[in-house]
Amino acid sequence: MDFVDRIMAVKKPAINLMNDLLFSYTLVGRDFGYEPLKGECMLLLHKHEGTAAFEIQFGNRAEYINSMRKLLNNKADICFFVTSARAHTMRLEDARFLLLKNFNIGKQKFVLIDIETNRALKVNFEWDKFASGMEGKQQQKQDTPLFRAPQPQRQKGRHKQIFGYRGEHKEQD
Repeated sequence: MDFVDRIMAVKKPAINLMNDLLFSYTLVGRDFGYEPLKGECMLLLHKHEGTAAFEIQFGNRAEYINSMRKLLNNKADICFFVTSARAHTMRLEDARFLLLKNFNIGKQKFVLIDIETNRALKVNFEWDKFASGMEGKQQQKQDTPLFRAPQPQRQKGRHKQIFGYRGEHKEQD
C-alpha cells in the first residue's frame, strides 16, 4: 500500500477530531519516512523525495478557498484536503470544481478526502497514468516498422463488367 492509499484509509476518530486526525496522518507519514515541518498548513510532512501538506476544513466556501490557497502556497507535491459530508458545505465534486476553477495547480497533486463516508477524489493524478501509457506506446512504436510494405498495383478500371442500359437494373458478370 502506498502513502496516498494509507492516508485515505485513516478512519475518523471518535473524539478530539482535529488533533487525532493530524496525529494519525503524522504517524502514517513517519512510516514512509516523512518528518513534520512548520508551515502555513495544519500539517506539513517532508522527506527527500517530496512534501505532503494537509488541511482540514469544515467551513464555508470562502474558508475552503483559503485552505486551498494555503496548500498551493506551500508548493507541496501532494496536497490532502480533508472535509466531512456532515458539514453540509460542499460535496467532494464541488470542492474539486472550486479548486480547478479558482487556481492553477500545475503539477501539484490533490487528494480530497471525506472522512464521514471514506470517499476520496484524486485531482491531477492522471498525468502519471498518461506518461506511463505513452512510454508503453513509444516502446510499441519502436517494434513496428516505420513504413508499410508496398501493395501490388491494381488494374485501372473496373474488375467486373457491368451490363445494362441507363435507367434500368444493372447486372454484373
